[in-house]
Amino acid sequence: MQAYAELGPIVITPTRTEQVENKSSATVYVMTVEDIENSGAVTTSELIRGIPGVQIDDLFGNGTQVNVSVRGFSATANANTLVLVNGRRLNHSDTAAPDLHHVFPRDIERIEVMVGSAGTLYGDQAVGGVINIITKKSVDNFHQASVRVGSFDYSGVEFNSSRQLSDSLGYRLSAENFETDHYRDHNAQTNTNFNGLLEYSEGSNALYLEVQAIDDELELPGALVEADYEDDPTQINPGFADDFINEETHVYRLGYKRNLGAHDFSIDATGRETDADVRQSFQNTPSPEDGSIDRKHEAVNPKLSGVIFAAVETPYVVGIDMERTDFDLEIPNQFFTSQANNEQEVDSLYFQVMPRLTETLQLTFGMRRSSLDNELHYFDALSNEVDTDVDEDITVAELGLAWFLDQQTRISIRYDENFRFAKIDEFSQTLAPTILDTQTGESLEVGIDLTRGNQRVILSVYQLELEDEIEFDPTQGPDFGFGPIGLNTNLDKTRRRGMTLSWVSQISNELRLKTELGLVEAKFESGVFDGNDISGVANEIASVRSDFQATNFIAVYLAVNYTGPMYAQGDNANQSGKIDSVTVINAGVGYQYKAWDLGFRVNNLADEEYADFITDFGFGSAYQPSPERNFMLTAGYSFE
Repeated sequence: MQAYAELGPIVITPTRTEQVENKSSATVYVMTVEDIENSGAVTTSELIRGIPGVQIDDLFGNGTQVNVSVRGFSATANANTLVLVNGRRLNHSDTAAPDLHHVFPRDIERIEVMVGSAGTLYGDQAVGGVINIITKKSVDNFHQASVRVGSFDYSGVEFNSSRQLSDSLGYRLSAENFETDHYRDHNAQTNTNFNGLLEYSEGSNALYLEVQAIDDELELPGALVEADYEDDPTQINPGFADDFINEETHVYRLGYKRNLGAHDFSIDATGRETDADVRQSFQNTPSPEDGSIDRKHEAVNPKLSGVIFAAVETPYVVGIDMERTDFDLEIPNQFFTSQANNEQEVDSLYFQVMPRLTETLQLTFGMRRSSLDNELHYFDALSNEVDTDVDEDITVAELGLAWFLDQQTRISIRYDENFRFAKIDEFSQTLAPTILDTQTGESLEVGIDLTRGNQRVILSVYQLELEDEIEFDPTQGPDFGFGPIGLNTNLDKTRRRGMTLSWVSQISNELRLKTELGLVEAKFESGVFDGNDISGVANEIASVRSDFQATNFIAVYLAVNYTGPMYAQGDNANQSGKIDSVTVINAGVGYQYKAWDLGFRVNNLADEEYADFITDFGFGSAYQPSPERNFMLTAGYSFE
């Protein structure tokens, strides 16, 4: 067994280039394929939960709409944590959650989590950290069919196929279909997901084509007030009885790579289009008719990397990121219709160099220049029509040092500037002529990575300071007798300080213990909330997991996930008291013999009553209940 703190065999995220070990000054945690297979996880969000410093808010407890926060974000976590699959963005141009549920856990080779900002390498949204999901490549003669049944009338089938057709040509295919009622009433879901990868390699040249199609239908039960939550957490809010979101997503990606000796050139073009029919009510005011949310995102990313042998050995990467986004929204409700037709262009030039100063000292230096062009047409919070352009340029830099005391000890210090542009849909909840400023920040961290015998420790201590943080403020806006309507705004200065720790101990050949800890103090530094905690952020996140190889065929695991007390999301005034801490225990057993693969997983073993997602925007607390004890049984058969 291997711990997901191990950096191998290839690490991409901290340099955007393949390297056999992490020579940068960034702190990176890696979840290996062994960890993924042993976890018994059905969704990718289940895999990510428990990684140091990562807070997961699962809206329905089923992995379909998940906020992922690295280093202390809540309502805007999806805008401040960059989520990638093979370097392709899963985040949307609006504030919607990244499409983690579009990635099969069985397709994942490893997950790299770069904690800390990465504004130079990845640009917009890489504020708290970067999560890069690396999928498996084509291998020779592998086919697997799986069936899955579980709680809440879950039933699903999955098929994976991979084959090397010749020395140069290979493919990998994955297909899944499942149906489930989920934990709550009016939360049924039907999902079909197909993903195909075709790879061609000849000499110094390589080509790949990736396509994906997803059809997802999901009923939305709405949040519950506290009394209803305590009475029956499975019920729906009657005002949301007709709400749903049905999405069709299509993705393509075409890439080319060429080896030039000590240098490598690559370029990829990506397109993603999501068309959604939706009925979305507001509090106790049911929507009178269906609406729509349509997104189109295109990107082209050429890159040159390699090693320059001059006065010192210098690995480098230089590239261009070009993104084009269209966003169309029309959501009717009883009082007005939310509308937006916005277009966005972001062009960036970046570079990173890592000169080897001595045998034990590696420098990291990089810069990025990004330009933004927004063509905005929307209706503001009072239904005033706005038609305007927003242009902006920003330059950020990073500087770091990594000191290798020996082959098993690395000490690092790193400074990185970060930014995020206002999301396309954030402008609509403002009052004209207000235009949101670009959020900027600075991150400073010190880390140590050491291995001693059968134990490995990765520790990072950090400070993240932001200016003009973009956030929804429920205390702003006109008051029509029900309290302020709330507006998106640029906050005063905010700060996060904390620590992440991963400690892995191979106690014996059969038993491994992993302890993951994230501590964060997220505070307002000025303004009306000066000194208050930032709402929705848990000060402590911890996970302890044990893996035991009982026999050559049977492995069992037990995982305990702890989320500390926090103020409900939106309660930046800190006036409603903290939500209690939550401890959730998951367990499972896996059986592998010849071509058979069986897995049984129990989530929330102690049957804890809790809600991952709780808000309080001045109207009282609203709960999105998480599932009670539930199970999943998977049976798979592999063949050639």
